[in-house]
Formats: sequence, C-alpha cells, structure tokens
Amino acid sequence: MILKRLIAFLIDLLLIVIIVNMFFFATQTVKSQLFVQFLSAMMVTMLLCKDCISGKSAGKRIMKIEIANEKEGEKISAVSCIVRNIFVVLWIIEIFVLFISKEKRIGDYVAKTKVVSSSKVEKIKFDKDTLLTVLLCFCIIFLFMFLVFNIFNSSSFELLYWI
Repeated sequence: MILKRLIAFLIDLLLIVIIVNMFFFATQTVKSQLFVQFLSAMMVTMLLCKDCISGKSAGKRIMKIEIANEKEGEKISAVSCIVRNIFVVLWIIEIFVLFISKEKRIGDYVAKTKVVSSSKVEKIKFDKDTLLTVLLCFCIIFLFMFLVFNIFNSSSFELLYWI
C-alpha cells in the first residue's frame, strides 16, 4: 500500500506541475507579479485540494485507492482532505512517518483518515460544498500570497534588510 500511495502522490504532483506550467507557458508574455501569485496560489490549492472530489485524486484513481474516515470507512469531507494535505509541506517527515507506521502519515493522524483500496469505479461528482470549499481555500491562499509578496516587496522590508 505504501508504494501505491507514493506512486499516486508522484502522479498527482506531475499533473499539478504540468497544468501550472501549461498556464505559465501559455501566458508567458504576461509579466505581472499578480499573475505569478495567482499561479502560485493555484498550484498550492491543487496540492491541498487534490483529494477533495470523492476522496480520490487522479493518482489515487489510477492506483485504485481512496481516502476514508478512520472509524466508519466513509468518504471524508473536503475540509478533512485539506487538513490532511496541509502536512504535505513536511514531505520528508511525512514519508518517514509513513514508512515507520506502514499505513498512515502525519496528515492521516491529524485528520483521522486512512487510505483504503478501492475497486469500484465511480463517476466524478462535483458537489456545491466541495466547490465552495476549494474556492475558499484558493481565495485564502491567494490573499496570503498577496500579503507576503507585498510585504517582501515593500520599502519597510528593504529597510529591515539593510539593518
């Protein structure tokens, strides 16, 4: 199961990089800092929300695995998927914990989820709550990046740099 999870994650990462690079290269003439922030926010949102649709990312669908609630084995909410995926930032520690525990990474422990085999093929369904959660996640990330970019580009930061 660990190998399936790692392959699924690599597939997801590859797809995210391809999609963001397609946007970047298609709009290479746009030299706007705001656009770079938009693409960065889009990439982070895709990484955090990759499992929000029925608990399966593209990589998980290919590898026939899905995320389920730890106790009931039911599908998890979009918010739980985002909480679970926040810890991907600590990917080296996540892989280490996954190899030690044999079935869970830090995000699974925090969100109380588990990855299970899935033999059923189901249609991809976009429900309103999931779409609103993903949109809200994107807006929060974009605003955060906007603030960070502006703080690092402000004259007050330049003064701190010289001190």
